[in-house]
Amino acid sequence: METAIKLLGLLGLLLITQTMFPQKTIKEYVTKTDADKIKKNITIIGQPVMNSPKSFKDGRSKWPFFTSKKQLPDTIALITYNISDLGLATSWSNNYAVYTEYFSLTETGGNIVANEMLKQTIETMKEEFKKQGVVLLTINELVNKPEKRQYYYHDFVPTVSKVGYFLSDIENRATDISVCADYYRYFDMGATYDFLRSESLGYDLANNLGVDGVLSIGFVIQSNKQEVYLRAMKMAIHGPNPTQKEDKKYRGQKLGSGYYNGQMFIGGQLQFKKPFKTAEIKGKDITNMDFDGLEVIMKSFIEKFYEAIYYSIGKVTK
Repeated sequence: METAIKLLGLLGLLLITQTMFPQKTIKEYVTKTDADKIKKNITIIGQPVMNSPKSFKDGRSKWPFFTSKKQLPDTIALITYNISDLGLATSWSNNYAVYTEYFSLTETGGNIVANEMLKQTIETMKEEFKKQGVVLLTINELVNKPEKRQYYYHDFVPTVSKVGYFLSDIENRATDISVCADYYRYFDMGATYDFLRSESLGYDLANNLGVDGVLSIGFVIQSNKQEVYLRAMKMAIHGPNPTQKEDKKYRGQKLGSGYYNGQMFIGGQLQFKKPFKTAEIKGKDITNMDFDGLEVIMKSFIEKFYEAIYYSIGKVTK
């Protein structure tokens, strides 16, 4: 429920600040803001939570109990890279009725934006994971066999708890469209932190794709009839439970505190105090897309993830 409150708070802030004046560009933000401050603004969700242990030696809970860097994934697959558009609602009235007009990107337009964002960030992501001894695979590199393509695109159905469904529903109702970069499936970020979603992504999907972990990335944008703005982003890594299940009964299996074969290794989110203008809309065309600097923010996410995990391991091994 703590996670639910945080996610609802993020969404509420996004909706409240829809009319806030934007920052000029992402590049200007990362140039004027040092790396430590960018990382400080990233909210870590899940393990490790500083001074608030939520993982256990017997492997219970949706967070992993890491005791060594050797337990961390060697190969991670990027399984979703998506955007969700808040869109814009404009209302007016006359003596007889109130009228509301809604605007958002089309799926085609959203796909163009997502592709440009992925293009801007993928090489930096690969480099940063490589520094941690991890190979990051894109979906084209991953589903290189018919059975993997079949499972990823058709057979895999992610599970979700009632709380996760609630969070997912809120996200879907607040956004007009959600769409991915080419060849990726859409897995909503609202349910990313859910314990059943974590198990299905971290165990079922990872095992069937033959990787040690899976990476989910989602962005919140907002478009109007002239421009597209970047407002927030989320990221999460899931993988198999590193602790072998004990021969005993685990309590709270339906509540998120039992033993789960897959777990969320770490997650994070970043809401920008002011949105960034990232593109212009002229008729049916999206022009002047500018995501320069987004790779710096992505670098900060990955660095903070591993700093937090290593800190957690260090506390356990002291």
